[in-house]
Amino acid sequence: MSYFKRVITFIVLLLPAVGYSQNSILSLGLWNLTALSGEVKVGGLYGIGDINTYGINNKITTADYYGGIFVKTNSYIWDPSFLTINVDGGYYPESRQDLYLVSPNIYNAINTSKLHLGATLFPKKTITLTTFLNYDNSYDSRENLTDIKTDSKTYGGTLSYRNNFLPLTIAYNNSNWFSKEVLTGREYLYDQKNLNARISKSFWKRDKNDWLYTHNDYYSRDYYLNAIRNVSDNIQLQDGYFLDSAGRSQYNSNIYGTNQHGSDSFKQFRANENFLYKLPYNLTFNSTYDYGYLAQNFEKMQQNAFSSRLSHQLFESLHSGISYEYNNNLETSYHEINDKAGIDLNYTKKTFANGVLSIMYSYNKEFEKMMSSDALLNIANEEYTLSDLVMIKRPYVNTSSIQIKDATGTIIYQLGLDYVLTTIGNYTEIQRIPGGLIPNNANIFVFYSARQPGSYNYNINLNNFTINYSIFSNLLNVYFKTNTAGYSNIHNADALILNYLTENLYGASVKYKSATAGVEYDDYQSNIVPYTMMRYFFTWQGKIKEKFIFSINANLRDYKIPTEVTSRKYGDLNGMFTYSIDNKSKIDINIGYQSQKGEQINLDYYTMRAKYSTVIKKLTFVLGLDAYDRIYLENQKMDYLGAYVQIIKKFKY
Repeated sequence: MSYFKRVITFIVLLLPAVGYSQNSILSLGLWNLTALSGEVKVGGLYGIGDINTYGINNKITTADYYGGIFVKTNSYIWDPSFLTINVDGGYYPESRQDLYLVSPNIYNAINTSKLHLGATLFPKKTITLTTFLNYDNSYDSRENLTDIKTDSKTYGGTLSYRNNFLPLTIAYNNSNWFSKEVLTGREYLYDQKNLNARISKSFWKRDKNDWLYTHNDYYSRDYYLNAIRNVSDNIQLQDGYFLDSAGRSQYNSNIYGTNQHGSDSFKQFRANENFLYKLPYNLTFNSTYDYGYLAQNFEKMQQNAFSSRLSHQLFESLHSGISYEYNNNLETSYHEINDKAGIDLNYTKKTFANGVLSIMYSYNKEFEKMMSSDALLNIANEEYTLSDLVMIKRPYVNTSSIQIKDATGTIIYQLGLDYVLTTIGNYTEIQRIPGGLIPNNANIFVFYSARQPGSYNYNINLNNFTINYSIFSNLLNVYFKTNTAGYSNIHNADALILNYLTENLYGASVKYKSATAGVEYDDYQSNIVPYTMMRYFFTWQGKIKEKFIFSINANLRDYKIPTEVTSRKYGDLNGMFTYSIDNKSKIDINIGYQSQKGEQINLDYYTMRAKYSTVIKKLTFVLGLDAYDRIYLENQKMDYLGAYVQIIKKFKY
């Protein structure tokens, strides 16, 4: 941020503080300051580390000094119901140096600043206008590398018209982000404009209808790539109707269309219709219809999907249902039809000694039919739940095309850091790397291309059975789960490797208050990747006299895979401890250990974090310690020990 902007920031933040009025802290005529808060902090970090990779030893010493000031104000002009103003800003300088034994030393000087302005006109009236303007700036000077200057500006507003007849909301947002490497002249520019409008209307007491319009204008320019420009318009209609006065039966509709032109041009229309109806004799009927159409470049896709379910509740014990699903996808390069019919039962019964018996069973039969020539398919947003490993369901995957994102689509996980890929026959397996960004049991979305075989069809028979019995208010819990997958009526599917599966899982756990310990045995017999697994787990969390809070989690998994000489063993131990010395001082400790043992996966990773914070004469002092030790495959070792201190002064008026 330039000196001019800093001076303006200082004036805007302190301008209200020149007078006094009865209903505010300070006043300047019509301008009244109602709240002033912020903080001033300084801190430093010193750390030492050792890195040994393939016999090359490199030592690192890190020193980091930083500080900053942040101020936030709330004020109003004339009256709080006329115009309210929010202003906040901050400045954060930082100096860091990393000294290496082998690699070149690195010195960084980082300065960041921000100024955020917001105003609301008529906040309590029928018509309300809210506006904002945000400036953010950073300058990173990296010795012997380059200087990176980044400026960000975001502005916009929202107009709301609140009424009982036709509520209306219009919002506009413009975001601009510009980064430049000063020495090389490389630039990156991102600019996006969004216009959103929403109208709501209810014609009677049982309905709600929303009309939404969105206009997006996106532009980006990278030094290495061609500029990207996409402009899209989206219209959406959401309708909901209650079919009875109690709201037990309802109909919901969601229809939207998109027209985008530019670097990535396409037209899309989708409709989702859902019908839920409560019938006599504890019967419930639910039906859904989905239609989708997408036209992009030389490809077109049309989808028709229908599902229905009839369920019944007998007393409080037995819940049953029958279901049917139909999915017809017609794409330029293939035509796929899926049918699925099934039945499920869920029985729950209370027994003696505060026990509960639960039994669940489901049977589904799927009919898969594919009609296409051999072609390369581009698969997008295919969802998986990733525990330790998961197999991509389509064969012949081009592994170099695989891209994995999180549920929001904003985080792209990195191969070799967050996951690894293994090819088994014609299939590809994704394995999570402990310590990476992918959490255990996370939902991931996979993008890839795969060579799809020609026309074929087959049937799948799926059986799932679970029995769970707990006694003494869940003190002891034992369970058994089994599921099978078999195939029949197979035609022209020689190029496919169908996964014939039989899995039996046995488990038991003991729970006492907030502590749970258990063991599981998983016998997974598959013609693709069979294994047996023993799992031991323990969790314990609680507090002692409001002063000591703790949480401990431990897992150990031992996989035996017939194709591997040694078994795979995964273990992790994590603990969190907080001790409140008094109402001003506390100690926080986090420790962790992760272990992998097996062919080319050996890993030992220790982490520890400790922090002591206290308040002395309205000053907050923080002392911290960070340490980790990582050993991977015996020839890649890294350890680090660092300590830091912070002094923070918070104020609020």
